[in-house]
Amino acid sequence: VSSRRCYLVLIFLTSRSGLVAAQTDSLAFRPDVERMFVEAMRQFQASQFDSATVRFQKCIKDFPLNHRTTGAYIMAGKTYYRLGNYRESVRSLKNFLDLYPESGYGSDAHYTLGLDYFQMLRYDDAASELIAAYQTSSDTTLRSRSERLLDQVAMNYLSVGQIQLLLGNGTPDQLNMLLTVRFADKVYRMGDIKAAQDLLRPLVSLSTSVRYVDDAIELLRLIEEGGVFKIGVLLPLMLRSPQAALRDLGVELLDGMKLAVEEYNEKSLPKVSLEVRDTERDPSAAARLVTELCNDDDIRVIVGPAFSNEVFAAAGIANARGVPMATPTATANGIASIGSYVFQFNPDFDVRGRAMARYAFSAGARRFAVLSPVEQIPKAMTDAFVDEVQKLGGEMIDIQWYQAGATDLRIQLSTMRQRALEKTEYYTVNFSSKISYDGLKKILMTGVGSKFLDSLVERGITISVDTLFGVLDGKKLADSLGIFTERARFKYDSLGMPVLNIDAMFLPIVSAEEIGILSSQIRYFNFRTDLLGNGEWNDAALLDQNRQYIDGILFSNDTFLQENDPAYKAFAARYQKIFNRKPTTNSLFGYDGLKLLLDLITKGAMHRNDIAAALTNVRGFQGWHSKISLGPTRVNSFLTVFQFKNRAIRKVGEIDLVVEEPPRLN
Repeated sequence: VSSRRCYLVLIFLTSRSGLVAAQTDSLAFRPDVERMFVEAMRQFQASQFDSATVRFQKCIKDFPLNHRTTGAYIMAGKTYYRLGNYRESVRSLKNFLDLYPESGYGSDAHYTLGLDYFQMLRYDDAASELIAAYQTSSDTTLRSRSERLLDQVAMNYLSVGQIQLLLGNGTPDQLNMLLTVRFADKVYRMGDIKAAQDLLRPLVSLSTSVRYVDDAIELLRLIEEGGVFKIGVLLPLMLRSPQAALRDLGVELLDGMKLAVEEYNEKSLPKVSLEVRDTERDPSAAARLVTELCNDDDIRVIVGPAFSNEVFAAAGIANARGVPMATPTATANGIASIGSYVFQFNPDFDVRGRAMARYAFSAGARRFAVLSPVEQIPKAMTDAFVDEVQKLGGEMIDIQWYQAGATDLRIQLSTMRQRALEKTEYYTVNFSSKISYDGLKKILMTGVGSKFLDSLVERGITISVDTLFGVLDGKKLADSLGIFTERARFKYDSLGMPVLNIDAMFLPIVSAEEIGILSSQIRYFNFRTDLLGNGEWNDAALLDQNRQYIDGILFSNDTFLQENDPAYKAFAARYQKIFNRKPTTNSLFGYDGLKLLLDLITKGAMHRNDIAAALTNVRGFQGWHSKISLGPTRVNSFLTVFQFKNRAIRKVGEIDLVVEEPPRLN
């Protein structure tokens, strides 16, 4: 890029109108101004730009409305440009155009503004000024320079959207041809082969004597002879909806996919085309459209839909036709189980629950409790969490349920507290009550000393069965001997006694708004335990507001964005340039999903069966938002674990259910 920019800077030559300044603006001639202007021009040609700037500004400010005023404005702008002071150059030239819109120097001002904006990386503004210079100039040299520079800017720096705006603003015919060819090239590289062909076909029918027709013919030949690998895309683009906000998810996902395809098409063959369909968030539309895509034998794989209900409606059709379908965002359980051609690039609820259980277990937790809403999603995570704990050999102390949005959890937490404390109660033998002679003989037979036993009887002491028999399971031994035992009861309503025998409590909330409600009441009921959460806990502001209750909480999430990574910064800058906005999490899901598929294509997975087999063997594919690991379940089983501690959220670990063997108790 730097060498290309240097070339573009070198093509800047001051136009004859700017150097000679032969025209006047019908104002009185002033010899003193003329001498100053001529000296400033001499200094400009000698590259003494600082001195020249001072004199050009004096011509403007000290002697207003003279015969050299317009020329001084133009030359001041050019001199500031040569000094690298592009902002001041823009200010000077904009003032000139506002004050003297009919001046003969207008085209020269637009051209220099184009150079200024190019250096300031404002490429769309640079293109607009170069078009204005071309339109307003009768100087063939200046028009040619404007056209050449516009071509370089459009080819290397403008996004599809920016070129589209320029084409809609009444561009002159020759420049319209130029921009249309460049627009078609960019659309082609982003995977929309048909749109590129539609743009080029009207141009190739024109006479080859027309400028840029040869370029259009060559690009169309390349598209039609290069071969195309089609990927079907089903997204909720909501093109018929009047509410723009409803389109955000689908558009952002598609933008990420387009960028991945553009990067691939710049370097690789066969070229990839995206066959995009709008599901409109309608499951029936998704089913109809997936049938349409499957009927095209050139469609090798389908990406989407985005929502779980749409996937359930469409996945069975794709699976029956043997077309791999990969949803980038759907999280419901059971999607991938529809068939061996169905894949989920986002972890489902089962993975999210199991991953937190396994991570906590690997960190040493063995006794668990759950406080969960009864709604479908958190319940699915809870079921998976409990099942994984039991598989690992851990103990579930208690599970309590509440309605999402509830603010009073006293019943649930007091019940959990009682059940936990009951687990810590011990059994005793009370020697103040009469024990039969046979009972005493049985106790002696276990190895209890006679003197010790006489002391217990004489003093009427109550002693724990474990202490009495010297074993860990004294209750079992006492029962086998027929010795009557009693449980030592705690006062459960005494909140001064902390609950210490729950190692970790899982809290799969529905909304971050529950953070304060749960955390404050868990602390009030004096639970001393590690807290585990799902992705809804990833709210820095609410975590900080409740930090006195939950400092140290662990939670999983499907996205870990390393914004300070230089490679990510370069990616984000390119995305910003193309789409004129920053990438979102949805953009990253779209990009990563397509990048994974394109990598498999590069490695030789060219047919439907090959792609399905290759996807099943994906392990630890590194995307921008996270990793993707697919195994026999065909569901991404990778999550990142975060901790909120000391007022900051930090990554503390990761869990991959596909590649990691879970720890187990002996």
